[in-house]
Amino acid sequence: MTVKLIAIDLDGTLLSAHTHVSETNIQAIRTAQQEGILVTIATGREHGNVREILQASGLQTPVISSNGSVIHDEQKKQLFALPLDRQAANEVLQWLESNEYYYQVHSDRGIYTVNNSHQLLAMEVDRLLSTDPDPSLLKMLEAMQFHHENAGFLRISSFTEIPDQADLYNVMALSLDSEKLQIGRDKFSNRDDMTMVISGSHNFEMEHKQASKGFALQRLAEHFNIAIEDTMAIGDNYNDVSMLQIAGKGVAMGNADLEVQSYADEVTKNNEEDGVAHAIYKAMGMTIPSV
Repeated sequence: MTVKLIAIDLDGTLLSAHTHVSETNIQAIRTAQQEGILVTIATGREHGNVREILQASGLQTPVISSNGSVIHDEQKKQLFALPLDRQAANEVLQWLESNEYYYQVHSDRGIYTVNNSHQLLAMEVDRLLSTDPDPSLLKMLEAMQFHHENAGFLRISSFTEIPDQADLYNVMALSLDSEKLQIGRDKFSNRDDMTMVISGSHNFEMEHKQASKGFALQRLAEHFNIAIEDTMAIGDNYNDVSMLQIAGKGVAMGNADLEVQSYADEVTKNNEEDGVAHAIYKAMGMTIPSV
């Protein structure tokens, strides 16, 4: 096959555990672009947050964000969007607030989150540590606190403060308590007016029924007159499965769960070993340059 479009996930794929893009991966993307291959980022993250990562890496690509709910071109022009029905989104948000879940809302205006969201996670950790003294819980809480303090969120005291005119693309709920997390997943997994996706071991996300990375990849390919058979997708998590399946070649990361890997055509190295670069150079018939 001739690869003309490559879609790359961020967390656990292009990004290392330290949430940066390695020089090897950056050079691989630039090489692909120089060869005339269109490269796009396809992530659950919000569009503005993705642009910050790309800018820091010196990269410019189209962006599929909010798990396929929104597509922007290289110049940040919106090409496509599937916002949630506002009434349905408000029902989810009201339940999350009533049951004290941490949540984020991706919108066309940025990421909304409640002022006391980090305190909710801290309370969960305190309860969990009383029965399970797992130090990894404190590390996760510290990492989330750092992210919360530096991500440029739009602060609200309740979802009712989100303007009626705002388009909402994704509601992400998170809990470090496995029982509480499962209750939330069970609550929304069978709704027929929206889709629940899982992009991490501690979250669940609600989005438009038709939204997915696979659907967005197909729309982007059509926009650039590229056959879906000439696309490649690289990912590591369950929200990547739809694009791994629809792409001409689906590549799972070495750090992906075995079930996720089973949906791919091949498996590359993990995200700490520049698995993205290895997959890109292989698709172009090249050997990864030695450092």
